[in-house]
Amino acid sequence: MSTKSSKTKPSLIIGPPDWDIRFPEFQHLAISNGSSVYTMTSNKPKLCYFEFVFENGRVTEHKKLASRVTVNQIQEGTLHHTSKEIADFFDFYGCSYSIHADLDFTVIAMSCLQRHVEKVIHFVIELLTEPIFPEENLQKAKVFYISQLQHQLSEPDFVSYREFTAQVYGPDSIYGYNSEKETFEALNRNDLIQYHRDHFTAERLKVFYCGDPIEHGLNFWEETLRTIPKQTQWIKPPFIIPEYQKAKAHFPMSSCMQISLKYGKKLFPKTHPDYFGMYMVNTILGDYFGSRLMKNIREEHGFTYDIHSTIDAQLHDGCFYISAELNAEFLDETIAQINKEIKKLKEEAIPDFELNMVKNYLNGHVLRLVDGSFPAMQFLKILITEFNTVEAFQSLVHKIKTIEQQEIMELSEKYLCEDDMTVITAGA
Repeated sequence: MSTKSSKTKPSLIIGPPDWDIRFPEFQHLAISNGSSVYTMTSNKPKLCYFEFVFENGRVTEHKKLASRVTVNQIQEGTLHHTSKEIADFFDFYGCSYSIHADLDFTVIAMSCLQRHVEKVIHFVIELLTEPIFPEENLQKAKVFYISQLQHQLSEPDFVSYREFTAQVYGPDSIYGYNSEKETFEALNRNDLIQYHRDHFTAERLKVFYCGDPIEHGLNFWEETLRTIPKQTQWIKPPFIIPEYQKAKAHFPMSSCMQISLKYGKKLFPKTHPDYFGMYMVNTILGDYFGSRLMKNIREEHGFTYDIHSTIDAQLHDGCFYISAELNAEFLDETIAQINKEIKKLKEEAIPDFELNMVKNYLNGHVLRLVDGSFPAMQFLKILITEFNTVEAFQSLVHKIKTIEQQEIMELSEKYLCEDDMTVITAGA
């Protein structure tokens, strides 16, 4: 007698997630020179991670690209060590590190063995307080940056994004200007010295440390950070973003088979009261694999392999955009389908099933952000530097938990006007 096995497909019932999400414990140390230190005990034995974060970046520049190039050149030599000796030091002590400047911050991120952490921190302080900006290294960096830029200008996604942000923020604004060959060439060593002197100061510094507690923690950080200079007299340049004007433009690139699309508008900074609500709207629309844009434009129509939406919010402003790469013949219909999905968000209440699915997805995402001491410390850095308070974590969790269909429709109506969108394409 034979039996025939049968498999039944489990029913997919998605209800509200479990909201017992708590932010890990940390300690805040206020340093007498105006700096702040945030510490968290690591769950990774023998390994520690820390970040030095300065609130400066593009928004404090007296000259275009000064922040980016200054940060790059910090590791090119100090009063006591050459660039090779600096690289050798980090290799010898098994450090993994990155140094970069973005629109609003400079970040020095470092991981190393716990037993070396004090040596490594003291060495980072030397980089931050005693750079000499060798002229020869600066000239080499300029050649590299210009070569890198020329390569990037052959990539449609790079071109479409830079032209989109230039339009949304204004081509001469801090957030909107683009790197050019002439911009790099105009920088000189004195520009770097001035930028470093004015903006790598104690009041602008926050340190995020995750590892075993350092013995005599407050005394250690007081002693270690005392060489970071206090703010000198500095006149902040005006932060001006021109009034938003929508535009439509194509940048032809004969070597490309497809086009890169950026479709969006100016929005608001991260501290805006509607940020977390629009974070939910954006997720539903196009910020995860099961999003409406992916289902419609990739799965149903096959216009592109990947399409996603983004809220690109900074300290002082922000934008929303949808990005995709596709054949030119599909462009008009893709935009039509995007507008169709935006209209649905405004006019039709999201089904309970879909809303709960998105809430569960984001619940898992938030849990991963605090799963382990290193990710939690990195998330703490975002909360403190970009939202000004760790309470933003609970605001995010609360919004994911409580947002309802009506609010999603109202936010979509308020911020996603199809007639207000900038359309930038680059490529074929």
